[in-house]
Amino acid sequence: MNKRFSTLVAAFAAFATVSYAQIGDKYVHLKNSSSYLTWDKASLADSVALGSQGSTKADMDSALWKANLIRVNMPGNDSIYTLTNKATQKQLSFSAKLNGADKFGTAIAAGISEFKIKHGTGGYSIIGTTTDGKLVEMTTTSGLLMVDGKTDKSGTAGTAAVFTVEAAKADYDVTKADLAPVLPSFKFDFAGRDGGLFTANELIPVPVGNKFRFQVVGQENSTKGTKAPQYITIDTVMVGTAASVKAASFQLDTTITAASSAYKGALNEGLQTFTLKMDLGNDSIVMTTDSIVRFNTAGEFEVADHGAGTGFTYLVGYKSFDGGAKLVVDSIQINAPLITISKGTPVKLAGGTGVYSLQLKAKGGNTKADYNDKYLTGTAGVYAEAASAYVPSTQFYVVENEDGTYSAQARDIASATVPSGVAAVGGESLAIVDPEKPFTDKPLYAVDAAKSIYTTVGGDTLVFTKLDVDMANKYIGYKYYTKEEMGYGAVKFNLASKAADDIYLTLVQDSVIAGAKGIDNAIELRLMEGADLGTTGDTVYYGARALGDTLVRVAYAMEKAYNAEGQFAYENTVVKLSDPSNGGLAAAKKRFFFVENPAGESYKVIAADEAAVTSTGTAVNLVNANMVTMNISNLTVTYAAPTASVETYFNIEGAEAPVYAKIGSGHYNVINGNEMLTASAGIAKLLRVGDELKAAAADSDFSLFVDSAYVNRGDDNTEYGYYIYKGAEVKNDTIVGNVLAAKGDFVADKAEGDSAIFRSVTVVADTIAYAGDLDKDGKQKTYTVRNGNNTSLVGFKVVDGEGYEIVALNTNKSLAVVNGTVIFADNVAPQIFTLDAAEAPTANEGVEVSEVTVIAGEGQVTIAGAAGKKVVVSNILGQTVANTVITSDNAVIAAPQGVVVVAVEGEEAVKAIVK
Repeated sequence: MNKRFSTLVAAFAAFATVSYAQIGDKYVHLKNSSSYLTWDKASLADSVALGSQGSTKADMDSALWKANLIRVNMPGNDSIYTLTNKATQKQLSFSAKLNGADKFGTAIAAGISEFKIKHGTGGYSIIGTTTDGKLVEMTTTSGLLMVDGKTDKSGTAGTAAVFTVEAAKADYDVTKADLAPVLPSFKFDFAGRDGGLFTANELIPVPVGNKFRFQVVGQENSTKGTKAPQYITIDTVMVGTAASVKAASFQLDTTITAASSAYKGALNEGLQTFTLKMDLGNDSIVMTTDSIVRFNTAGEFEVADHGAGTGFTYLVGYKSFDGGAKLVVDSIQINAPLITISKGTPVKLAGGTGVYSLQLKAKGGNTKADYNDKYLTGTAGVYAEAASAYVPSTQFYVVENEDGTYSAQARDIASATVPSGVAAVGGESLAIVDPEKPFTDKPLYAVDAAKSIYTTVGGDTLVFTKLDVDMANKYIGYKYYTKEEMGYGAVKFNLASKAADDIYLTLVQDSVIAGAKGIDNAIELRLMEGADLGTTGDTVYYGARALGDTLVRVAYAMEKAYNAEGQFAYENTVVKLSDPSNGGLAAAKKRFFFVENPAGESYKVIAADEAAVTSTGTAVNLVNANMVTMNISNLTVTYAAPTASVETYFNIEGAEAPVYAKIGSGHYNVINGNEMLTASAGIAKLLRVGDELKAAAADSDFSLFVDSAYVNRGDDNTEYGYYIYKGAEVKNDTIVGNVLAAKGDFVADKAEGDSAIFRSVTVVADTIAYAGDLDKDGKQKTYTVRNGNNTSLVGFKVVDGEGYEIVALNTNKSLAVVNGTVIFADNVAPQIFTLDAAEAPTANEGVEVSEVTVIAGEGQVTIAGAAGKKVVVSNILGQTVANTVITSDNAVIAAPQGVVVVAVEGEEAVKAIVK
């Protein structure tokens, strides 16, 4: 019973020699001289080479092959094999295509995968068979491997490779990484036989030097209230029919730290440690221990002294008792089983991949105990009192990996130094923050799965709570406006406070911002992205980017709506409108993030430079940052740190109800009550259809063409400005016609007083030129859309439930009527207009008819596209003014002021109003 093996050699004696007949039994090394056939994992290509055997299991596995007999070829009775690499589980396979000069490639590729293994006096020759019947022998040259028996790729003659078979290492010391490389647990398989605690459970390996203890998953601690760890321990059991036979078997027990009478005054540590040796030929394991419980002559059991007789071990295997086999520990009459390992079952996070809050559990002397029950944030060492679905820095994106491990990263940073040297391009800053990653590719251990409490090896104990977060919302935690919303809307800031109701930001003396009661006092602010100011960093990409989770926050500049009197900014602690025409303040002090309240729906206003990155890497702190604050007592507004931990939040109103409407290009009747806007002798008039109209006028005279004032607007345009034309010839980006305008001080103006007029213009892309508006050298002046001399740019300001005010955006004057005269004014109540779709006029000035165009001017008409055709021009009384054949593509014919009828040969007659 107490006979010991002198060494482990006897246990592995059967594996010491591999004969020719055994070549297919296990994985073996194929050795040529001092080199081994191995998978070349260092190569970019999937290939083989001759190299070293290696010292690690991974390297040795790469140099192990199994020959699998697939058939016997006739005639000759040649045995045909495939060779499978242990590490890759890929078959040795060479390209069947000759690579010049009857040579074959060496990369593993589809082609030759069947080999004859020929046994000679010096070893084995591996001969490949090709599809065309040729034989290809593996050869070597200067340590390189090829498949051709003639020459290598450089033309050097090769030498046929003769391989000897060398057994795989049979006493490899198993490591923890071999048992549980990724997951925390593994399983033993005793060739399908019952191994009691070892096979009925998933085990956690606990290294003790080069040996192991084993815990059972779910029973890691004692159930007796001590909470001491317990391990599989060698003990005695009664076996057999009469239960009279005593044998050393296994049970769970804690470590005895003081001498115990139960073990004859010894400890039981040695009964908990096992040595594992692996035969790499088939990854089978021999399990031994150097301690045992044995019985003396009096029938008393005692712990054999594992310290005596170094190198003597006991073998774990099966013995028969009353016809049944039981796993025990002994040194004689033992059947060593074929023990293999398999992957354990990973601990699953109930909610799977998603966004979680991570609450710290750190009681009982833990160094982080002061933060117990608080929440991890995106900054190491910074904890939050609560987590929120609206605060990304308290959210962690947790990903379940394919191998059962988990990775986690916060979605935003709370307060930390960010990496320096981050480039910002085109107004965008990429990944300027690197939120905390509490664990990466780690298995989870269940502390209390029912309560979602888990930990990782060496990690914190955390409560995982899945948050109801819309992963499609990339702007979570920050207010975001689309280009459309910025384009035609303005916003107002209403104080979100239970202590003060109906308080808004307003403009007071000296352009200072303060609070005021009532929405009528609210300042309306138009939004712009910071890039519109020529700055960078207004769009920040962040999030748990290492895990593929990207979030976006956008900083906005704000100016007084459609007036550009000033831009919302701060100077020291004063919040004000900064005059951009006078240089204003630094761009960063005029750009703001709207950071959402943890409870949602309201926002604090934080300047972009509070979250900026300098060349040295500044602190990013959106939690305790300075912000726009309001004193409820006196309604003063400052830019400063929140007072007494009270943060100022605002409800941001107005963007959903547009200030200026977006109008599609087309023909409209511009209606004011029962009257419509039109041109009469170049003057803007409101005339009732059929009332006081000249006989030649028709409904088509009230069809006005409304078109965007912008051509190169793209997605970045933030205004909806328009021109209203009476007659327009549109060709690509050029429009020629008469456009509604404020009178101005031009010589060509025929209007009296302050009348609004329709001016003859040429609009090319984003510039406008008024006829007769010349510089001192007689050259035509042109203006951009927002130039102050452009008096035609209008917006349709929404009047809820009624229609629109037509506002000249460059002067902020509205279309009004005084004593029957239509004017643009800022001191008269504006008129309300509605727009009804109308048909394009078929007989109007400046309308393209077929390929012939008639353009009315001052004292003349211009006829384009009618060369060689007869033209008759008549006045409103039918009297012929001109009757001629046009000789050019742009003929100018003198005509009297008023309505004339132009009849071009082969075309319908059109009317034109000559000024």
